[in-house]
Amino acid sequence: MPEYMKLGTHLKVKDFFKSLDFYLKLGFKPVFAYGDEQYLAKYAQNIPHAAERYRGMTFEIGGGPFEIADGHVAVKPDVFKLRIESSKVSAMIDVDSIEKIINICERNGFEIAKGRVKYPWGTEELVVRDPDGFIIVFREFSK
Repeated sequence: MPEYMKLGTHLKVKDFFKSLDFYLKLGFKPVFAYGDEQYLAKYAQNIPHAAERYRGMTFEIGGGPFEIADGHVAVKPDVFKLRIESSKVSAMIDVDSIEKIINICERNGFEIAKGRVKYPWGTEELVVRDPDGFIIVFREFSK
């Protein structure tokens, strides 16, 4: 059996700058960018980057990559125009404080799809929907 090292997510976004703003305001850490010269000059000053026909940003979360982009050589352009209408696939991100996430969401008008819930297995969770409809479940473990 192979040894799996990391799990990453690549999100194809409709409005790149709206999504970028969303994830930056949540405090996601950029580690790589690609795109046109103007975009790279503004957003990739202190991280590795590459010129590309479309824009993208890779963040690191818990050692794994989370990438957003408004284009990809192997993906049909119409895919990027679609809104995610289902919560069939979601991401879970463990955090030190659900309250901090709530404050960020309220301050920026981000959609909280399901408010704070305490579960018997020891987590407190908050469900947030990104600009494309992607569901992120933030989890704080009981101390």
